[in-house]
Amino acid sequence: MSAWLISIVGIVSLGVLIEIVLPEGEQSKYIRGIFSIIVIFVIVSPLPKMLKGDYIKDLPSNGAQIEIDEDYFESAKDKLQQSIRQGLSERLLQSGYEDIKFELQFDEDYSYGVRKVIVDAQSIDEGKWEDVRKIINGYILRAEVVKK
Repeated sequence: MSAWLISIVGIVSLGVLIEIVLPEGEQSKYIRGIFSIIVIFVIVSPLPKMLKGDYIKDLPSNGAQIEIDEDYFESAKDKLQQSIRQGLSERLLQSGYEDIKFELQFDEDYSYGVRKVIVDAQSIDEGKWEDVRKIINGYILRAEVVKK
């Protein structure tokens, strides 16, 4: 596939060079026409292989298998979960709730899915609790919101 891209870049570069060097006149129309046909052939050349499915056979096969980098995956998961925590804290702060502490429980199968939000609501009266629940449900969908 990369050889195909290189050939396209090469043929286009050659076309630009020919366009600069080519004098005006009757012959330039024919040369441009022939060159256009060559460009079309270069662009279309991998299509028969792709239609047959042979392009997969051209990929290097050394028996290596694809593996997940667990350290990177865990690092990305932790950053994403921290971003969700920080976003919820900011949302509560913007709504005027500064002293609310919460804990997030994430879904094990779905790394950024929040399963449950446990709110330390000892100092919150019932009217404010409903407002806090609405804010949390608006930010984190499909999560169970419970008092601690």
